[in-house]
Parts: sequence; C-alpha cells; structure tokens
Amino acid sequence: MLTHDLLEKYSVSVPRYTSYPPAPEWTEHFKSEDFLKANYLANEKKSPVSLYFHLPFCESQCYFCGCNVVISKKQSIAKPYLEHIKKEINNLGALVDKKRIVEQIHLGGGTPTFFRSDELKELFSSIKENFNVTKSCEAGVEIDPRVTTEEHLTTLSELGFNRLSMGIQDFDPKVQETINRIQPFSETKKKMDYARKLGFESINVDLIYGLPFQTKETFKKTIDLIFDLAPDRIALFHYAHLPQLLNHQDKYIPSNALPSSTEKISIFQYAVNALTENGYLFIGLDHFARPNDELALARKNKTLHRNFQGYTTKSECDLYGLGISAISNIQNIFFQNIKKLNPYYEAIESNKTTIFRGFILNEDDLLRRELIMKILCHGVIIKSEFEEKYNINFDKYFSYELARLKELEKDSLVTNPYNSIIEVTPVGQFFLRNIACIFDYYLQKKDGREKIYSKSV
Repeated sequence: MLTHDLLEKYSVSVPRYTSYPPAPEWTEHFKSEDFLKANYLANEKKSPVSLYFHLPFCESQCYFCGCNVVISKKQSIAKPYLEHIKKEINNLGALVDKKRIVEQIHLGGGTPTFFRSDELKELFSSIKENFNVTKSCEAGVEIDPRVTTEEHLTTLSELGFNRLSMGIQDFDPKVQETINRIQPFSETKKKMDYARKLGFESINVDLIYGLPFQTKETFKKTIDLIFDLAPDRIALFHYAHLPQLLNHQDKYIPSNALPSSTEKISIFQYAVNALTENGYLFIGLDHFARPNDELALARKNKTLHRNFQGYTTKSECDLYGLGISAISNIQNIFFQNIKKLNPYYEAIESNKTTIFRGFILNEDDLLRRELIMKILCHGVIIKSEFEEKYNINFDKYFSYELARLKELEKDSLVTNPYNSIIEVTPVGQFFLRNIACIFDYYLQKKDGREKIYSKSV
C-alpha cells in the first residue's frame, strides 16, 4: 500500500535515469573520433534512427523550468538558428547511412512553435532531404498552447507529425501567476480540440506537483479539468527546486511558498488515485496512459524503453540529437552538444565539432544500464538473462546491491532479491528511481553523492 510514511522515507535526491551513467558523470575529454567510431558501428548494423531537435527559444521564462532555453520576444532570432541547425543536419546526414530508416522524430525545447510555420516546413524539408524518414515514422512535438496557433498545428499535421506533448503544469491562477505561466483552461482546450480534429494520434499533457502555493484542494481542480481534456497520456512530474543551479528559481520562487513535504505527498497520492480510478494505467516513474495506448501495451509486452524524452516504444533506435545542448545515444556512447548559442554557431561555421561532453560505456556500464532499464521499464530482473549475456554470477557480482535490496524488500518494494527473478511490487512501481539507484556504480562512489539531483517524490 502506498503510504505517506513510505513516500516520506524514499523522497531522496537520485538521478532520473534518462541515461546511465547519468549526464553529470560525462566528461569533456570525449572526442569527435569516439562519435565517428560509434556511428560507423551503427551504420554497419543498419540500426534504426531516432532524431531529436532542440529548438530552444521561449517568449518568456517559466520560473519552474530547468530546460536549456533562450528567452526572447524577437522572432527574428529563430532564423540564424534555423540556418545553423540545417547545416548540422547536412553534416550528420552525410555520415548516417541512407539505408538506416528514421523511425522517430521529436522537436523539443524551448518552444518549437516559437518558429513560424514556414520555418518548421523548412526544417522538416531539410530533415527529409538528409535522412530516410519512413511513412510510419512516429513524429512528436512539444507545444506551448499559449503561443501555438491553429496554423502551427495544421502545418505540423501536414508535415506528418502525429503526437503532441502539451505543457500545462497547473490550472490554478495563483500558481500560474507565481511561476509566470498564465494559461487559461479554455485556451488549452481549444488547441487540444483542434489537434484532435486534425487527427493527431496521441496527445500528452505535462503536470507538475510541488509548485508554489499548490495544495491538494487546488490540484484536485486541475485534475478535474484534465479529465475534461481527456489526454491519451499524462506526465506527472515532481517539481525540482534547485535554486543553487537555476538563478530564476532562486530569484522568483520563494521557498516559503512551496508546499510542505506532507502537503506535496498528499497532492501526489491524490493525483495517483484519481488518475488510476479514472482509467489511466500507471506506466512507471511519472507516466500514466490509457490502456490502449502504445506505452501501456509496450509496458505489458515488455518492449518499453526509456531515453531522454522519457518512456518510448522505440528501443532499437540510435538517438541523434541536434541543436544546442541536444543529447545523443549511439551504440555504447552518449554525448551532448554545446549548450550556448554563440559557441554553437562558431563551431558550425568553422566546421568544428559541436560536441561539448560525452561518455564511452565500458562492459560494467552496459550491464548496469541494461539492468536499470529493466527495472524502470519492465519492473522485473531475470538473473539468468544477465548471467548468460555478460558471463557473470549475478548474486556474486551484485552481492553489495542485493544486500541493499533486502532492505527495500522489508518495505515491500521488491520481492526477495535472492530469488532467481526479482520483481518490483505494485507499490514499488512508485519508487523505481530508488530501486534503480542501488545498481548505480557512480552513485556508490564517494563523489557520486556530491552531484545534485531532484528528489524522487
């Protein structure tokens, strides 16, 4: 049973595990040659491709946000960015074998619809000229209903985009004012209704709990309005208050306005119960989906995967990220692009690498990454699979970790870790990050605990 005491006990700072090792462990010593080797191997394997494009601009700063964004009211700032990312697309397109099919495209940010419709068409034209995009490609885009027009949605639909992720966070006026994101329900519903009329296959909404001035009673009203919208997927994120890293949080979000730990946990408990009682399945971590949604089916069939966009069904794809701060995962490497505009522009113009930092996974990293992903995506560890694939004695290799899992068994989060199969219990599904972090070698190191991560609950 999900209790307040359990939520309080396991509300600790741990990685989100959109990658393993987590990004703070990556190094600036990573070289472009490392990328070329991994890309060569991916070309040899003819592995499918996922493309992510970071479009970083927003008209105003949302004070809760931790994304890498550029704030500007000047729409003209988009044009030079478009020209540079198109050159990056051309450069990458020359390296990726055209026989490799693109199964997934995602536009994130920032606010992709900061760009005009004609600019989005220009970007997509460049993508199709350089990559082998399938007709069945899953194409998703993050939108802000406040700045997204019906023309934007029509254009995206015509280009083949079939999935929308819509930021909402909270509909309470006082919360919205405090986080600098005034977004009326009527405006949001209008955009969602129009997207459905255009035939978008899946619409996701993002909610955040733990925001300033949020209470269980105010969030109940938000949840009721969400049911009126009836999205296909819901992401219920925990607000990461990191004023030591994010100046705008330090400046604009008063710590004394944040809900207490008790109130925050009550909000989370209510939201979980309300969503599951109204037909949404809990996928894991912070995601809910309708039973017939692809994510729910992938969870059931054990084909679910996790990457930097969250949960996905495209487990076999190599991920290529383009634009500032974009992250790639190709075979056994991770790397991230330069984070700032001008250095990114300079690298593109001088034909230098745009890579800022990266990481080459060793055999232990690969083993632990697969193990952590099994926990996050499937909720089960079959020891014999790892013993055969990695030539290990599971209980001996992970003796330290199994002893720690034994403590979690006492709270009924996992089954007996010394069985041949370890399963996450129904209540353990709410503490996947806590379970996964036990197998994190870098978190076990002395300096691992010096990294700053958001709380799990």
